[in-house]
Amino acid sequence: MRVGELAGETWPGADLVAEVPILCSPVGQAWLKDRIAKDGVRRVVAVGCSPREHEHTFRRVLAEAGADPWQLQMVNVREQGEWAGGPPDDATARARALVRAALSRVGWHRALPVREVEVSGDAVVVGGGAAGVSAALAIARRGRRVLLVEREHALGGHVNLLDEVFPGMECASCFLEPALDEVLHHPNVEVLTGAEVEDVQGSNGNFTVRVSVRPRRVDRSACLGCGGCAALCPVEVPSPGGLGAARAVGIPYPGALPNAAAVDEACLSLRGGACTACADACPVGAIHLDEAPSERVFRCGAVVLATGLAPPGAPGPSDVLSAWQLERMTHPNGPTGGALACADGRPPRSVLLAPATGADDQLWPDELAKLALVLREKHPGVEVAVAGGLDGSPALARPARALARAGVRLLPGTARAAPAAGRGAVAELSTGESVETDLLVLWETPRPSPGASALARRLRIAERPDGFLEDRASPFAPTASRAAGIFVAGAAGGPRTVFEAIRDGAAAAGQVLSTLEPGARLVLEPLAAEVDEGRCGACGVCGSVCPYGAVGLSRELGVSRVEPSFCHGCGSCAAACPSGAISAPHFTRRQIAAELSGLLRAEPPEERE
Repeated sequence: MRVGELAGETWPGADLVAEVPILCSPVGQAWLKDRIAKDGVRRVVAVGCSPREHEHTFRRVLAEAGADPWQLQMVNVREQGEWAGGPPDDATARARALVRAALSRVGWHRALPVREVEVSGDAVVVGGGAAGVSAALAIARRGRRVLLVEREHALGGHVNLLDEVFPGMECASCFLEPALDEVLHHPNVEVLTGAEVEDVQGSNGNFTVRVSVRPRRVDRSACLGCGGCAALCPVEVPSPGGLGAARAVGIPYPGALPNAAAVDEACLSLRGGACTACADACPVGAIHLDEAPSERVFRCGAVVLATGLAPPGAPGPSDVLSAWQLERMTHPNGPTGGALACADGRPPRSVLLAPATGADDQLWPDELAKLALVLREKHPGVEVAVAGGLDGSPALARPARALARAGVRLLPGTARAAPAAGRGAVAELSTGESVETDLLVLWETPRPSPGASALARRLRIAERPDGFLEDRASPFAPTASRAAGIFVAGAAGGPRTVFEAIRDGAAAAGQVLSTLEPGARLVLEPLAAEVDEGRCGACGVCGSVCPYGAVGLSRELGVSRVEPSFCHGCGSCAAACPSGAISAPHFTRRQIAAELSGLLRAEPPEERE
């Protein structure tokens, strides 16, 4: 591309044309600032590289020189001209058309008012598992307010239902419960259990979050956790893990925090019955079966999504369990009190643990190794085997060595359950071998937590093909989503170990603390859409397409209104408006038409704003 040829041409509408070797350099910036100040330049067309790289640089130069920074138009002749390839004449012709289009457009630029909003340093953390608690505590310890939203009536997620954690075989509840206790009693943290986020509006530093709260129907502060209500309840509900049963009222599971009962929706009284046995028996009057759902609205600067994952299941015939079911069966506080039993109640003589056919996550080697070690320790008379080819891969050497030392037999291949002729189970390995065993335990790839996908849609953030949330907007912004101010921590972003989830929560908190200073003023780019009230027909189309909830109908005025602090200037509303009443201020129809006119070699309009 011949830049000198372009610089030597006469350009209609341009009073000063100059070729500067590196305009974005300090020397180039100083030259531009001097020209603006001495020659009274009002509008600038900068011909060079990508606006993404240096548009902010030249806007700053204009502002420092006393000019309006929005009277700038950049022309990208690097990617769109030179790098597009072809002979020099073709590249020069492309660049010439782009410069002509920019000159046609910049004449229609106008001053845009700068808006500021006060930044909130507070945060909403969605999910009360290991990642969510880690994030909430790190933010709260720095004096920020945190609303911790958990859909269940107990904190800790699935981690608090584990017995031990591989590879150190630490007691899960021993290291998690002190953190749960702290978050429940921290003065800067408000915990809402039985709660879900219904709506989020706004932008980075200034979100409004609406939360619906499912009634616990038990006064958490008054409940003694005595269990008397559960002893009288006639209704059974499934216990965590799908083994055994619990009651429709009572502590969610042994060791749950907060240590207070909750009433399940299966309660006879809630389904139109007359049973009030639990409320009548409560010695402190903590049970209120008539408690209604409620709603909270919270203003914050950031949202941390730590929604976790759904425990992997393995539906199948008798004596086929999921790894999660075995986890609960071997837990001393689980539904069987730690007893290991087949479907008919007899103790098993053999257990085979295997990744299910199609399992492709990175958790199964450590998780199955942990369960095998627990079986060898607590049930030494049981023959234990683990499939998956742990002994054939250097990457899986750690769990393989641990199992070999414990006398666990290692088999190749993944597995699926096959019909069994009698008692026990049959595993068909991917190698073609069939293995008979008393209990077959299958690990399936974990799934996203229920509701995570709907929450992602409400927040306008991306999902991966497997349903987990995108959590890497940049390698240098771990846990950041592509929506500024919204972070994804722990297993919400895909299967994680417990300690990886805790680390992610701390990383998300660090992002919040480093980017939001309470009381600071956040300058908003003046790109919020504008409504011509004289043309608006109040049809509501603009509000229906807005991905940020920034546009709504004003009942008093009978027209659409835009909340500037929520608007991102994406232009969806302007494109959808049937009457042309709404526009993006820096991408008006006149500006776009002038740019296209110049690009297509038409004469630029004479009129200027």
